[in-house]
Amino acid sequence: MMEDNDNAVIEQIGRYTLSYYPSGTDGIVVVFASAGARLAGPIEEFKGSLRRYGISMLFVRDRYSSWYQEPEAEDMFRKAADMVSAYKNVAVLGESMGGSGALLFPRYCDNIDRTLAFSPLYSFGYPYNNFAAGWENDQTPQFWAFDTDSEAARETSVLMFGARQWQDAPHAGVYALEGYPVLMIKGAGHLVAAHLKKGTSENYLGQLLDLFLDFSLPFRAENVRSRLRPVIARYGLEERDWNFEAVMRRSHIRIQERGTLPAPSGCVDLALNRPTDQSSVWEHAAGKTTQEDSARAVEDILYEFFAFHTDLEDNPWWKVDLGANAEIEEIRIYNRIDDASERGLRFTIQIFEGRQWKTVFRKDNHDMFGGIDGTPFIWRPEGGLRTQHLRIRSLALEDYLHYQKIEIFGRRGVGVLREKTQVGGDLSGSSH
Repeated sequence: MMEDNDNAVIEQIGRYTLSYYPSGTDGIVVVFASAGARLAGPIEEFKGSLRRYGISMLFVRDRYSSWYQEPEAEDMFRKAADMVSAYKNVAVLGESMGGSGALLFPRYCDNIDRTLAFSPLYSFGYPYNNFAAGWENDQTPQFWAFDTDSEAARETSVLMFGARQWQDAPHAGVYALEGYPVLMIKGAGHLVAAHLKKGTSENYLGQLLDLFLDFSLPFRAENVRSRLRPVIARYGLEERDWNFEAVMRRSHIRIQERGTLPAPSGCVDLALNRPTDQSSVWEHAAGKTTQEDSARAVEDILYEFFAFHTDLEDNPWWKVDLGANAEIEEIRIYNRIDDASERGLRFTIQIFEGRQWKTVFRKDNHDMFGGIDGTPFIWRPEGGLRTQHLRIRSLALEDYLHYQKIEIFGRRGVGVLREKTQVGGDLSGSSH
């Protein structure tokens, strides 16, 4: 056992890291990390939101996302149960893989007061696990289904799934058949917690945590439904703008079946093969430097999953140098169309003007758009837009940025010619 520089007590159980932050209160919240941790190292999810409650915290992280299939998984669960055994109130929380861990934990800990699981996977076995390949599908998983004989565990658990992403529907349905309370959230994809916090008119995640960590009140599905009524959906019926059958087909499109759309009449792709850069580069990205990785988005090819991929950070960005001032008539952003498509939905388009970046367009909603399926995001600036340097900056805090392709259409030299003509007119004093 050791302490880090943030006053956490650290326990290492094989591949699992347990970080314990005591506060001297009667309550503790145990947070199981999602598979997102495997992409950028282990992160203590929900930590920022939980700090304001002054409650003790225990974070369970797995850098390699074993989906609890490694032999030491049971030792980890038992150690976590021992660390919270002295607490009067124990709340358990997690999303995706972490949500599944939260539902497994009651098998090893009998003093859990309540459990909140966002988008938990019912099983890590094929074909349920369509989200990650943390282990080989030809193996027999250690934990096949997340059911329990404890009615108390079911009654004190609330499971929340997004109504938008089809891969979550089987898990939500099977959990409901097992007797777990399941609530669907309008407009949310797999990352339900982030949607509740930033994708709605109010911070519903904060309201949910207020209820979840108030141990003076019972934590039941009906209480949650009442608190979050404006964003609660009926299973499979509320997302009429999103065709589930189409999304299923979209996830299996072959790269040779679709591609980029034709260029607007009289326009060329000004960004094609131009110098680019991005804020950071993911360690598993195709490009080894920010310039090399970002350049893939403007090559004369459409990659099947993503062209470039930043690291996990606040407001990641991608930019291009068009070489000279140019008149831009249309910008197209091709989003990846797998389960990570939600990350690229909120962004700004900026141009470099007066020694600083100026926002010319802002998409601050979770309206979906695609990529190789033929439905990229398309923006046509009113009256045209003139610039040499253009940047796309994510509005997300602590997230990745990755797109399949970015096209910027306009007419070469038009902006330069107009600028010179205007300068000539000013110099000559001509009024025509």
